Amino acid sequence: MNRNFCIALVAIATIAVMASCNRKVDPVHGTQAVTNAFYTDAEGNQNFPLDQFHKFGMVGDTSAQRQLVDEYRKILTANVVRQYPQVKNEENIHFILGSGFAKDVESGDGKFYSGKFENELIIILDDPSIHDTLFLACGNGMLQPLEFSERHDFGTAEPWRFTILPEEGLAHHLPELEAWAEVANNLSIPIKDNDGNIVSQETYLNYLGKYESCLFPYDVVDVLNGKVYNQAGQEVDFDRRLAEAEKAKAEQQKAKKRR
Repeated sequence: MNRNFCIALVAIATIAVMASCNRKVDPVHGTQAVTNAFYTDAEGNQNFPLDQFHKFGMVGDTSAQRQLVDEYRKILTANVVRQYPQVKNEENIHFILGSGFAKDVESGDGKFYSGKFENELIIILDDPSIHDTLFLACGNGMLQPLEFSERHDFGTAEPWRFTILPEEGLAHHLPELEAWAEVANNLSIPIKDNDGNIVSQETYLNYLGKYESCLFPYDVVDVLNGKVYNQAGQEVDFDRRLAEAEKAKAEQQKAKKRR
């Protein structure tokens, strides 16, 4: 076989392989999704109206898209944090609505595609633990920076971790915490009355009085993971904390009697 002919065949085959790995298509809706986790809950049930969001984008109604993101920001935050639990600060999760050209976008079939996108919600993770850019609709990530023709800043994630500062309690972080859930009950944070007795949720919700949570300064309340961490980053064992408090109280009373 003629040597030049063989070289030509190899070149054609190489170009064909390259073309198959980087086709110009819709990189969001024209390829296989990597994951649907960013618009579904932990059980895989859709909890963000993606189809409605996409329809608004197709007609250029970015105001309606922004309204949906604002309405579902808490849910979108939970979806992202579930996939990236190492991210601790809402400021490191950014939502961008954008149009433009995406090059070398990863697809669920293991290949990479390039193409135009229009009015898609983009998740930008800029955290010490991870730096990534993803399309909400498919979870496909980029090997190259996006080329934006239009870009709208839709803000950051919803705060889900709260640090209790000295002289603070859960009440100092309301209504932010209330927006997530009945935090004290869901996270099993004991609540004391004015006499130091542990009271039930029904009591502190329905009866007037002075109540305080068994939280210490610099405890971190993580609403999404349903946990409380102490200043050293260890998960708080409230049973142990209460037992130690009772022991300290008993020792103080003994000391008073000896005086």
